[in-house]
Amino acid sequence: MNRLRESGDPLPQPKGPFSDAEALELLLAYRKDPSNVPCPRCGPDQIEVLAFIEPEIDPNGFASMTEPEGEYAAALYCHTCQRAVGILAGASRED
Repeated sequence: MNRLRESGDPLPQPKGPFSDAEALELLLAYRKDPSNVPCPRCGPDQIEVLAFIEPEIDPNGFASMTEPEGEYAAALYCHTCQRAVGILAGASRED
């Protein structure tokens, strides 16, 4: 699965979040290979990238869509356990 949702498709409604440990596992898997992110509970081929968004949220609680370049967050969703998480996927490192 591991694809970006086509615009215009209705977004799935998550039934809950991933735990902090699972979110960390997803972040590490995404940074290693964004095209192969297994769900910590359900295994491979279940995670979908719903959107890429700006890492900064405005005062009203909204974030803008962006491209997966530089600093960005990825919204991930598992179709089996129906959980979702936003991960800071393109964080830059300060050397």
